[in-house]
Amino acid sequence: MESSAKKNAFLSYICGKLLGDGCITLQPGRKPRFQFNHTASDFEWCNYCYEKLRPFLPLNPPSYSKIKDSRTLKGYTERYIVQSKTSELITYLESIWYFSRKKVIPFDFLEKYLDEKALAWWYLDDGHLKKNNDVVKKIILSTDSFTQNENLQLIKLLEKKFSLNFSLDGQNRLILYDQLQIVYFCRLVHPYLHPSMDRKIMKTELFIKQYFP
Repeated sequence: MESSAKKNAFLSYICGKLLGDGCITLQPGRKPRFQFNHTASDFEWCNYCYEKLRPFLPLNPPSYSKIKDSRTLKGYTERYIVQSKTSELITYLESIWYFSRKKVIPFDFLEKYLDEKALAWWYLDDGHLKKNNDVVKKIILSTDSFTQNENLQLIKLLEKKFSLNFSLDGQNRLILYDQLQIVYFCRLVHPYLHPSMDRKIMKTELFIKQYFP
C-alpha cells in the first residue's frame, strides 16, 4: 500500500515536472534521457526535485554549470542541471510526452496524475505570482511552448479537476485573474510548495492586507 502511494506521488511529481521545466532528450541511435535545470539561486528546489524523483529514475545529482550569456550584466548565467541515465520508464514517458520530438500534452496521463502535487510542481517551475505594490494581480502559467488548442484543452481540464477558471492571454499563457480564484489556487498548492521558492507563495499577511484592509 505504501509503495503504491509513493509510486502515485512520483507520477504526480513527474507530471508536474514535464508540464514545467523537465524535458526528455533523445540523441540519434540512443535511448531517451530525462533532465531538468534551474538557475543557481534555485538550487534548493532543484535538489528537492532530485531527491523526490531519484527513487524511481536513475538520476545523477545536480551538477553546476556556468554559461556565457551576453544578455546579463555578469556576462554569464549559473545553473544546476539534473540528468538521468536511460531506463524503460523514461522511454515510456518519451513515447507519450513527445511527437516527432516536440513536447505534447498527454491528456490521458494528466487525467490520472494531474493532482494538487502536480499542479504545485508545475507552478513552481513555470508559474508566476504577479504582484503590484504587494497586491496580487494574477497567476501566470507559462504554457507558450504548447499549441493554442492544447492550452484550451488544459483550461477545460483544470476547470474539471479543480474548478479553476483560467483564460488564455495574447502570449498563449494560462492566466488566472479572479482574486478569489487566486486565493483558492494558492490554498490548493500550498501544502506542496517548497519554502525556498517563497516568491511564489502568497503569504498570510499579504492575504489579510489585500482582502481585509
